[in-house]
Amino acid sequence: SGSLKAVSFKQDFQKGDNIRNYTEQNAIQVAGLSGEAWFIGTPIEQAIRRKMQTIGTRLKEWNVKINFGIKTGLNAAFIIDNDTKARLVKEDPNSAEIIKPVLRGRDIRRYQANWAKLWLIDAHNGYGKVPAIDMDDYPAVKHWLDKFYPQLAKRQDQGQTPYNLRHCAYHQLFQKEKLVWTDIAREGRFSYDDGGIYCEATAFMMTGNSVKYLCALLNAKLTYWFLRQNSPQLGTEALRWKKVYVGTIPIPKISATEQLPLIRLVNSILQAKTSNPSADVADWEKEINHLVYSLYDLTESEISAIEKAPK
Repeated sequence: SGSLKAVSFKQDFQKGDNIRNYTEQNAIQVAGLSGEAWFIGTPIEQAIRRKMQTIGTRLKEWNVKINFGIKTGLNAAFIIDNDTKARLVKEDPNSAEIIKPVLRGRDIRRYQANWAKLWLIDAHNGYGKVPAIDMDDYPAVKHWLDKFYPQLAKRQDQGQTPYNLRHCAYHQLFQKEKLVWTDIAREGRFSYDDGGIYCEATAFMMTGNSVKYLCALLNAKLTYWFLRQNSPQLGTEALRWKKVYVGTIPIPKISATEQLPLIRLVNSILQAKTSNPSADVADWEKEINHLVYSLYDLTESEISAIEKAPK
């Protein structure tokens, strides 16, 4: 532990300026250093971060599970469009049993995904007491997959047979209420689902308690600000929203009753987007942001710092 004074030299630093004076005027005091990652920010930024970490509980310590989407090893074979799905079901109605709606990372938006009418051939490898899919029971789907058999046989992501997906012990969780989000995004893009939609490997999913409350918090401006300090940036825009980084976000644990104002706002957004995916929900999102600020006891000056932070 210890402390450090850090200073960043601005582009307008002129030759002949007194470096000592410049440093004293622009240095940032960083106290309480430890073996963990350092955060160097202005005093107000450090104050915000301390409040978040004091009031919140890291998401990885919540009663939630975060998992990857389905890894097919060959999306061209296992992810099909609407016409292909309709044809396979027409050839063999039983095909519908193993064809499930699926999201790619690019389909996931804030609060609600924009499903592209794509389908996953869910030739799972078994889970719990459910046996692996036997593709001989689904001749139309097997005939479709046979077109890709050389690639299927070579891939590492396979189960008992080249037709099966790799083993996924949490497979049943895709049917539960959940949040899904993309690995790479410019902002928080956490989408709520309770309809059994699957997602592929460029996305993550979260199941557990308080899903709509977490949807509000994770899409909030303050959360983006926090993750921007923790997650690697790709260029000047996108962040990595991987489990290892999302798990560090400190979320206040409040009662179910206290969560209701945020849940009602999420419900309003979902209802509006169900009717019109392009619906203007900015006012509801603004309300969510200010409710989130109050959960962390941010002052007006601290809120102003977040609102003015780079996007």
